[in-house]
Amino acid sequence: MGQLGVELFFVLSGFLIGNILIRAFMDSDKFSLADVRQFWIRRWFRTLPVYWLILTADSLLYIWLHIQSYEYPRFFYYLFIQNLWYPHPRFFFGESWSLSVEEWFYLTLPIFLYTASQLFKVRNKSKFLIVVFTTYLLVFVCIRFINAFHPINGPDIDFGVRKVVLFRLDAVMYGVLFAWLQNFRPVLLVSVKNYLLPVSIAGVMVIYYLLTPEGVAMCASSSTCVFIMNAFFYLFTPLLFSLCLPFANGIKQISSRFWTRFFTHISQISYSMYLVHYSLIYIPLSIFSHARSASSVSLIYLCYWVAVLLLSAGLYRYFEYPVMQLREQFKIPRTKKA
Repeated sequence: MGQLGVELFFVLSGFLIGNILIRAFMDSDKFSLADVRQFWIRRWFRTLPVYWLILTADSLLYIWLHIQSYEYPRFFYYLFIQNLWYPHPRFFFGESWSLSVEEWFYLTLPIFLYTASQLFKVRNKSKFLIVVFTTYLLVFVCIRFINAFHPINGPDIDFGVRKVVLFRLDAVMYGVLFAWLQNFRPVLLVSVKNYLLPVSIAGVMVIYYLLTPEGVAMCASSSTCVFIMNAFFYLFTPLLFSLCLPFANGIKQISSRFWTRFFTHISQISYSMYLVHYSLIYIPLSIFSHARSASSVSLIYLCYWVAVLLLSAGLYRYFEYPVMQLREQFKIPRTKKA
């Protein structure tokens, strides 16, 4: 389920980023480098400082614990190049592979959009956006398809494709496309949302089966199936998740105040939770705990979640949120339409 959770994370992130870029593009007379810089400032003040903090903490912790399985120099992680076109290291900060995909997406899509707006005359902004977004997506779909003939990272689809930035930048794009539909074809989305939801659920169930040992064995039994998995599996996985977005986006309010506050709080600290839950908490806890009975395992599991929630909440309140507020000092005025 962890694999599917990351794919859902990509789609939701793309939906958010898509709305931000669409508003910036539509509000400007001409999409400029100032708009690109403003986007980067807002995203990177949100993501980079806390990531670098936890990366440094993980590095020091692993040195203290004498865990020395470092395949690549540590500075690779600070620049998000540890899995640019080669497999992500297996033994250090394993969850950071998806963050590399996110950060390179934040870097490349605005550049792609800006370059296209400079090269071609924009007559209809909404149509221009969908052409640019679709072209960006197809570029990386084609790269993954070409790689499937002779995989450069070997036959392991998990480390060789799923966790490689070059082969996954389209994953975030499906959320962006639904952001475009929400902005420019909202009536269409409302009319089809109840049909797309069951397709999404059924498709995700098939994807889940293909990730089980039985599904993996079935796919590995045929060279044709291996090719199809390498070429198309990570096209359909985020796409199927994105089909549930119209239905989920139509849920405007939860009647329970408790659950509203709960989900709001979790959404605020979710990035910190993702950063600390595994390398910073789970691995040290698994090293020092030697539970044998069911009760002790349950207690340790409870302690794990308490530690994740408390550390994430503290990290958000005392570091992540204060740093995010600094980005207002770097706000760049935009030239808006008259």
